[in-house]
Amino acid sequence: MNVTTERVALCMPVWDQVFPKAWMAHLQLMAELARTIPKDNLGLFYSHGLTQPHAQNFLVQSVLSNSQSYGVVAHPIPGGPADWILWVEHDTTPPPDAFHLLRAHADATKRPVMHGVSFDKKYPFAPSIWEAHKSGQGIRPMYDWEPNTLYRVAHSGTCISLFHTSVFDKLKRPWYRMKPFEPDGAGMIPCISLTKRMHEAGVPIFAYTGCVAGHIGERQEITEQVSRETVRRHRCDTSTS
Repeated sequence: MNVTTERVALCMPVWDQVFPKAWMAHLQLMAELARTIPKDNLGLFYSHGLTQPHAQNFLVQSVLSNSQSYGVVAHPIPGGPADWILWVEHDTTPPPDAFHLLRAHADATKRPVMHGVSFDKKYPFAPSIWEAHKSGQGIRPMYDWEPNTLYRVAHSGTCISLFHTSVFDKLKRPWYRMKPFEPDGAGMIPCISLTKRMHEAGVPIFAYTGCVAGHIGERQEITEQVSRETVRRHRCDTSTS
C-alpha cells in the first residue's frame, strides 16, 4: 500500500452534466485515494452551480482556506490545509492511481505543477499538452508525445493535474480568467490564463504521460487511441492539401 503523509485535496470543478462513465471513474479514483491516504490527510472539494471561470477560482480559494466557499461543497481536510491539489474535471475518466502517478514525478519546489495527458473534445482531438513551436513563435499541441515520459511543457489543459498549493500564492489573482476580447486570446480559456499566470511568476510546468485520462465529448469518449488515430489522419490530410 502506498501511503502518503502529505495532505491532499481532491478538486472537481463541475459546470455541466456528469456522464456515468466519468462518475464511475471518479468513484474508483476516490476509493483509491481513501485506501492509500490517511483520512485525516484527505479532503474533497467540488463546485456546484458555478460556470467557468468562477468554479475554478472558488474551488482554489476553498482549498487554500480548507473551508466552505461560495458555490463549493467542501469536506475539509481534518489535518489542516492541503499540500497538494489533485484537479480532476467532471467530464474526464482518470486512472484510479492518478494521484500517485503524478506525485511520483512532482516536487514541491522543482516540479510543483504536474499535468497528466487528456485530449481536446473538438476535432482533431489533440493532446492537452503543448510545446513551443519550432519557429519560436507561439505554441502547438505536442502531437508526438511518448508514453510514460516526463516533459517540461509550454502549456497544458487541466483535465487531470496535480498542483502544490504554494503555486497559487505566487500567482496574480484571479488565478483563472475568461476574457474573450483580449488581442492575444490569452484570456479566452481559463486553463490558458492560468498558464499565463504561471509563466509570469516563473513557475515551471511539467507533464507526465504515464497518467492518461479520457475526455468525454458530445458523441464519444476521446481516448488516447481515438486521439492518435484522428490526429494522424488530420496531419495526413493537411500535408497533402
